[in-house]
This record gives sequence, C-alpha cells and structure tokens, in this order.
Amino acid sequence: MPFARILRSSALMGGAQAVTLAMAFLRSKLIAVLIGPSGIGLMGVFNAFNANLSTVAGWGLGTSAVRTIAGAAEADKERKVAAVRTLGRRLAWAGFFGVLILVLPVGYLTFKSQDYALELLIAGLAVPCVLATGMWTALLQAGGHIGSMAKTQMASSVVGLLIGLPFIYFFGSVGIALSILLAATATAMVTWRAAMKLSPPASAETTAADIRELVHLGVALQLGAVLGAVSTYLVRVLILRSHGDDLAAGLADAGFYQAAFAVTGSLPGVIFSATSSDFYPRVAAAKDEDEARLIAEKQIQASLLLATPILMGLLTMGPLAMRLLYAEGFEPAVPLLDWFVWAIFLNLLGWPLGFWVVARRSKRAVALFQALFSVTMVMLALVLIPRWGTNGAAFANFGSSLSYAALLVVFTRYFSGRWVGLKTGMWFVLSASLMLLAQLITRLLGAAYWGAIPTALAAVTCAVIYFKVIARAKAEEASA
Repeated sequence: MPFARILRSSALMGGAQAVTLAMAFLRSKLIAVLIGPSGIGLMGVFNAFNANLSTVAGWGLGTSAVRTIAGAAEADKERKVAAVRTLGRRLAWAGFFGVLILVLPVGYLTFKSQDYALELLIAGLAVPCVLATGMWTALLQAGGHIGSMAKTQMASSVVGLLIGLPFIYFFGSVGIALSILLAATATAMVTWRAAMKLSPPASAETTAADIRELVHLGVALQLGAVLGAVSTYLVRVLILRSHGDDLAAGLADAGFYQAAFAVTGSLPGVIFSATSSDFYPRVAAAKDEDEARLIAEKQIQASLLLATPILMGLLTMGPLAMRLLYAEGFEPAVPLLDWFVWAIFLNLLGWPLGFWVVARRSKRAVALFQALFSVTMVMLALVLIPRWGTNGAAFANFGSSLSYAALLVVFTRYFSGRWVGLKTGMWFVLSASLMLLAQLITRLLGAAYWGAIPTALAAVTCAVIYFKVIARAKAEEASA
C-alpha cells in the first residue's frame, strides 16, 4: 500500500472529520454558554450511555463486516453483503428495545434519581440510528467508497447541527438530548441513501452460515468493545460520585473532563478516521504478515506526520483552545489536556497495531488487549480520582494508553518476528521530542500564544513533507 495513498486517504477522511468536529464543537459551545459545565457533563453522560448500548447491541458488526467482505472471494461478496444487512437490521431492533429496558435502571444508578430519565430516553433513541449507520458505513467502507463516506459524513454533521441547535436554545437539558437524537437520525438517513446507491441490496440470499461467521467474529470484538465502553462510562460515574451527594459539583467536574476529552480525543480523530476507513480493509486483505506489518508501519508514519502539529498546538495552546471552543469558566479542564494529548500520541502507535491484531490475529488476542486496556483505566481511576479528582481520571487514561501501546509492540514482535521498524521508531521518538520541547518552552515563557511559533513550524515542515510525497507519487504514476 503506497505511503502516498495512505496520506491521501488520511487527508480526505480527515477533512470530512474536521467538518464533523466543527459542527460538534459549535453544539458544545452553545451548551457551554447557555447551560455551563453541567450541560457539557450531561451531554457526556448521554453520549456514554449511547456508546455503551450501541457497542453491546452492535456486536462488533462495523468491524467484522469490513473484515468479512474485504477478505471474501469475489464470488462470495454479494452473499456476505446480504448477511451484513440482515444482521444489521436485527441488531438495530435489539438496540431499540435495549433502550426501553435499561433507561430507568441506568438513570437511577447514574444520577441516584430519575431527574434525567426523560432526557436519557430521548438521547437513547439515537442508538438504533447509530447501529444502522454503522452497518451502512461498513458496506461503503468494504466497497472502497472512501470519497462517498467523507461526503455523507460532512453532509450529515451539518444537517444534524442545524436542526438540533434550536432545541438546545429553547429546551435546555431536554434540548441537549433532542440534539443528540436528531444528529444521529440525520447521519443515518444520509448514510442510508449513499449505501443504497453505491452498495444496493444484494441479489444473493442470506445464509445462516454467513450470519454465524459474523456473530462468531463479533464475539471477540464485542467483548473488547463492551469493556472499553463500560470502562469509559465507569470513569464518568466515579467523577460524578467523587463529591458524594453533591450532584451539581459532580456534573461540573464531569463537564470539565468531557470538555478536555472531547478536544483531545476529537481533533486527532481527523487523523484516525483514515485508520478505520481505508487502512483496515487493506490490512485485512494483505497477502501475508510481512505485507500487513508494512502497511501498519506506513499508517503509523502517516499518522505521526499529520497529527504532530495538531497535538503540539493542543499542548502549547490548551488554554486558548478551551476558551475558544467552550466558554469562560472552563479553566479547570486545562490541566487535563496534557495527559489526554500524550495518551492520544501513544495511540498513534497503538491503534494501527491494534487494527493489525483485529484484522490478522486470533479473536482471543483482540479480547485480551481490549480487556487489559479497560481494566487498567478503571483500576487507575479508582485509585487516583479520590486523591486527584479529574486530574487522576486523565492520568488513568494516559496510563492505560501507555500499557496498551507497549503490549501491542511486544505482541507484534512475537507474531511477526520483527520489532517495529527503525524508521518508524525514529519518527515516533522525533515527534515526541519536538512536542515535549515545545511544551516545556511554552511553560517557561508563561504565555500560551507563544505556542503558535513551534506549532506553525511543525505544520509547515509536515506540509512540505506531505506535498513532496504526493508529488513523487504522481510523478511515478505518470511515468508508469
């Protein structure tokens, strides 16, 4: 898989993700201004509830479908597509009934009352839409329709924001829940139209064997994903309970945590979106382990090239980012940014290797690594939140990412017979050194706006490298 292709697909999906994130931050900005940190905390809890239930009901279909279709012989693809559609419909209905069953007990366990039961129900109705969107997106992804995925992502995010903003303004916490539901509905409708056009219903009939294949593959993906989603939710609950019966203070802290998590976790999503869209199907279809490892290393290098300026900007200009994206009063979220940024940086190494494990290795390995990641985060949070509050929760995220990346490097060495290549390691160390140096200099100067200088230099350098790689690839294609 050419390095230039990875860069192009990363830039394409990254552009779409940037639009999506801009819309999400506009929604968060309005909530922060109108309601404050508690509103952001509520939105984080609603999103975590939806993520948990979507993960449980989704049974890993978004990933197993891509692996199954991409790795199938051409004659079998239509049958695999039919199986994905059938299982996707069943899972969407399972998600709908799961919301109805769980909303009251989860609401009480989270808030110690039913004060937000209506809001949790409204937000939870987005779950079937999320599941259907995941199924249709997997069909587009497996078919290589990356450009269409990017267009649908941008269109749905804009539509979802426009129809959801008035509800936030007029209905407060209920409006937050409605905006989540409407955004998910818009995304589902736009993705459905694209999937019907580019991946229409297959003429082949669904077979029980194909559905069993998806279900069996989903077992490992399901376990790991559920543990990840539950651990994230438990950390938020620990933050809510850290002030005892003072729910307002707990919601405020959860809001600060959600604000920092959203900034650091979402902006680099511009980079990681290509990991699951174009990179993963190609790793699944690689002819041998050497080719798969080489593709993974190129993805790591491309991620470092594109993400380093973004992460450096967050490290050096975090206070400015919080004021710009949220509102006055969100200063307590600033100390959390550093831990989240370094966790994301470690994921630049860990996530591509994790996709390699999902695509090429056993289901047990997938479940094991996800379990270790989740358990590490919850155990660290249990110990650190009582002592350090939200700072402890952020460090728990960093610690789990560190252990995840280190274990995956060792695992890759064990099964492929080689360590991560010297070139990839040098890129990783150089990026880390430059980010750390920029962070230290900005702290010594004592003003966040000084961070614009190293960030701009990093951005220009990475842009020059990017365009040189693309130009060389175009020249080679022309000569061929």
